[in-house]
Amino acid sequence: MTGVAVEHGLKKVSRVFVAEFFLANTKASQLVPPSILTEAETMLRAVVTDLAMLPDVEVTVLLSSEAATRFGKLSIFDPPDGLNRVRIQRGELQSETLPTILRAASQHAAFDAVLLIAPECDGVLVSLLKAVQEPDACPMLSLNLDWRLAEIFADKRRTDVWLRQHGIATISTRTIDDATADLLQSTSLQNSVTEKVSDIHHALKSHLAVLKPRDGAGADRVRVVQFPCQQFQNLPQQSADNDRWILQPFMLGMACSVGFIGGGKRGLPIILPPARQEIQLTAGVVSYHGGQIPCESGIASQIKPVAAQIAVALGAFHGYVGADLLVDLAVPEGSVRVVEINPRLCTSYVGYRTIAVDNLAAWLLPQHHGQAIRWKPETVTFSANGETYLSSTPTA
Repeated sequence: MTGVAVEHGLKKVSRVFVAEFFLANTKASQLVPPSILTEAETMLRAVVTDLAMLPDVEVTVLLSSEAATRFGKLSIFDPPDGLNRVRIQRGELQSETLPTILRAASQHAAFDAVLLIAPECDGVLVSLLKAVQEPDACPMLSLNLDWRLAEIFADKRRTDVWLRQHGIATISTRTIDDATADLLQSTSLQNSVTEKVSDIHHALKSHLAVLKPRDGAGADRVRVVQFPCQQFQNLPQQSADNDRWILQPFMLGMACSVGFIGGGKRGLPIILPPARQEIQLTAGVVSYHGGQIPCESGIASQIKPVAAQIAVALGAFHGYVGADLLVDLAVPEGSVRVVEINPRLCTSYVGYRTIAVDNLAAWLLPQHHGQAIRWKPETVTFSANGETYLSSTPTA
């Protein structure tokens, strides 16, 4: 921590700044569907609550005027003991103005640590991280992945190359231009009812592919399209810089994820329990609906070696990173493929904090003093909008 921490009586208080892009940028919030704003609110509320519960920590949350009106009614801004440990700062989150926000009137750092939650697409996350992490920025702890890695993971083609360079199994990837992508979108799988991706009939597998924006976040604009496997093999492997879409062969399996909390300079990231994702498909459009933590023990045992590879490849960092994976249940060995890396806080954090005995923010900040995270014996099912349900039924 920097020397900004202030004395309250005999205790030193650490000041933490938190901002979520869609809740602190009025223009951006008007361009996304309500479901995205709900997910944003869910993640922000969860992590701010956890940070505020840490001893000797004061949290400042940057919010747009509209978001501040809603958030100001939450109990975290009016704690029972009367000590207002979460402060709302009204403003707009932009990379150009962020350095000014983070400086005090004395031009020194106004905070000890900064956590930014933002989509990796359109250069949003990287530009914000540069404002905090570049050499001329105020010296403070960035609770995010290094911007250089975030820039790689924002590009799904570069992510594919990074995974292969580190010997991590992934899915074959080709880039395509806008015209080809437009043509393929007209061939989207027309399933008449919403169903789980894993329920698609095996016979269709060799005739389908997954179309994604090369620069995208989450399931945004991800579609299952009709594209025979043989045609995929004939696509050129060399990607063109102006190709804005990627195509991958459709693979049947269970969609899973795993979270990582950076260990900072102390060592490798902490690997969180593998989770099962709830992915649905409607008229070829893929959507995310939460998941379950932990996933079945047999599947988790297959994921853990791959998660360990990712942890080593990520190296030292602060903050939270998520990885999406696909597990082929029909293949006992080598069945796990990494789909993408999410260089930011993910919705799964809501599930993890529900089954954690300890406050996960102590590992984000960090204040855990080298201790291991303790987990409850239950299983949590969580939705994308933050609803959670604990079950005492053991996972098979």
